[in-house]
Amino acid sequence: MIIYLNLKEELKREPFKELSLKIPMKDLDLPENYYVEDKDVEVNLHLLKDKDGYVITISLNTTINMSCDRCLTVFPKKFDFTESVLLTKKLPKDQELSEEDLYSEYLEDEEKFNLNEFVREEIIVNTPMKVLCKEDCKGLCPYCGINKNEETCDCEVKMRRKESPFSKLQKLLK
Repeated sequence: MIIYLNLKEELKREPFKELSLKIPMKDLDLPENYYVEDKDVEVNLHLLKDKDGYVITISLNTTINMSCDRCLTVFPKKFDFTESVLLTKKLPKDQELSEEDLYSEYLEDEEKFNLNEFVREEIIVNTPMKVLCKEDCKGLCPYCGINKNEETCDCEVKMRRKESPFSKLQKLLK
């Protein structure tokens, strides 16, 4: 279920409003590297009417299972952030954007703001480029495929001996 906010109506009587909402994680349509569970994402919103549009501050604190980029282990990744964005009314199509305009997001319809899409974008933007289960993750062995965080192997030593251009000379020393 997509949640739409009518910003015009929400801020009609007062210029500032706080909302707490729960959005089902499955409704956020997150990419496949996010392992979506059947739980809700709690979102706190601060809405503010501004002369240029609306300032929306989102506070989010949730945990999403993700796969480590080095060892492929699925682990709970904590998302705890607060972001603010200025939503301005849509500019005319033929108007050139100024430097200041580049830092704003544009609102298609102030009566129909897609909250699910906004939360989805904020989660994706706040995901690191390289997702790691822990800072010192050792990853997988490129030769036998074991998880080096859980087991050890001597594949690298064996391969170094095999691939050495001097391995034939090593036999002469014996």
